Amino acid sequence: MVTRVEFNKDMQQLHQEIIRMGALVEQAINDAVRALTDMDIETAQKVIDGDDQIDEMERAIDLHCIEIIARQQPVASDLRDVTSTLKLITDLERIADHASDISERVLVLEQLENKVAVPYDIATIIQMAQNMLKGALDAYVARDEQKAKSIILMDEKVDTLYNQLKDYLSHLMSVDSQNVKQLVEMLLICKYAERVADHAQNVAEWVLYYVQGRFNDHQH
Repeated sequence: MVTRVEFNKDMQQLHQEIIRMGALVEQAINDAVRALTDMDIETAQKVIDGDDQIDEMERAIDLHCIEIIARQQPVASDLRDVTSTLKLITDLERIADHASDISERVLVLEQLENKVAVPYDIATIIQMAQNMLKGALDAYVARDEQKAKSIILMDEKVDTLYNQLKDYLSHLMSVDSQNVKQLVEMLLICKYAERVADHAQNVAEWVLYYVQGRFNDHQH
């Protein structure tokens, strides 16, 4: 009985660590959006500098999961909770990486001559990915199956907008050779936003895996 109490205590602590990590990742994306829309290089640099802290949190949570498995040897739903956590934090860390990637592109754009305005839809696609991340984290905290499913369905809209932006920016490159560098940076930002959405979808899928105890058709 004591072992069960200890396991529950370990898991509560683990979930709190993930919530703290998720809050930092969400803030990184929020700041990356603001850095892009305002061309704020100080905020962009803040996101880049903060990535190491999130990396360290991922390593600490990963170690905590391994320690729980080694000490408690969980089975069934308990093991599912720990293993889904290991996968989930990897996706959170990747999202933080992409927030840093977007911020790095902002620094490059700021140094170039401002001949091309950043298309409004670029900020839109990042905000869509940002909303997916928030929803996925909310689903994790509440273990909300329906919320998780709704986040998964949002990814298709992000993919559609990304393909439209890719075609649009590619067209601009073909007719405006003087600003190709800027357009390439914008295209990279779009790709990073699309990847953020993919990882947010993954987070929602891991929530479903924990709640349902099985992989869904859309999971690899």
